[in-house]
Amino acid sequence: MSKIFDALRKAEQTSTIVEVTPEASIDPAATAQPRRERVVETEFGYLANSIQSCFPSSSFGRVIMVVGCAPREGCTYVASNLARVLARSVGAPVLYMDANFHDPSMDKEFGVRQQLGLSDVYSNGKPRDLSTIIQPGDTEQLFALGTGSNRVSPAAFFSSKQFEGILSSVRKVFRYTVIDAAPLLKYPDPIHLASRVDGVVMVVRYKRLKRQVIRKGLELIESVDSPVLGAVLNRRKFSIPDLIYRMVS
Repeated sequence: MSKIFDALRKAEQTSTIVEVTPEASIDPAATAQPRRERVVETEFGYLANSIQSCFPSSSFGRVIMVVGCAPREGCTYVASNLARVLARSVGAPVLYMDANFHDPSMDKEFGVRQQLGLSDVYSNGKPRDLSTIIQPGDTEQLFALGTGSNRVSPAAFFSSKQFEGILSSVRKVFRYTVIDAAPLLKYPDPIHLASRVDGVVMVVRYKRLKRQVIRKGLELIESVDSPVLGAVLNRRKFSIPDLIYRMVS
């Protein structure tokens, strides 16, 4: 873990690419996974592979924003599990970044107490060492960064040079940074955030929002020229038994 933090410190002091030596990964055969965890691993494995295929070769990390058009679409569920599976599969550090200042979820999702985070990096008048703020996640090679304790205007923060500096630092250390964003049509800040990322994954809860609402969200993302990598249909229900579905799919 100290290798990650040392690399992050160096990344903040130099403009060159910092290589991080992968640490030992968890042997999946060492522990038996419950059925639900195996299903999550499989489904999010498909998503993680699709994300990686969008960036086949890159000498620096990629930043992916996961966002829904409205609250309770399951954005945090998708973002956190995508980050976990990426961390287990890419053999390099992955960062989960909670960027929903309106309803932070990192403490609930990872079982950690909300501490210093994004809003505290520049709160003391000079840049704070990011390696003192980023916390270990609940999976090998996974790290987490919360919203922080300082009050900020999210839209102005995501448009600032300070936030661009944060993204520059994490790109040099983490293979992927998965950002958990606020609802797209409820708050303006996800649009400012979308203009800074390498791609967007839309989360759509099954049979909840009208097609026109989802289209409006996509148009907002396209208006800032941010690539939409794809969409996740969350909580999909099958009209036939799951066993039969697996046999015919």
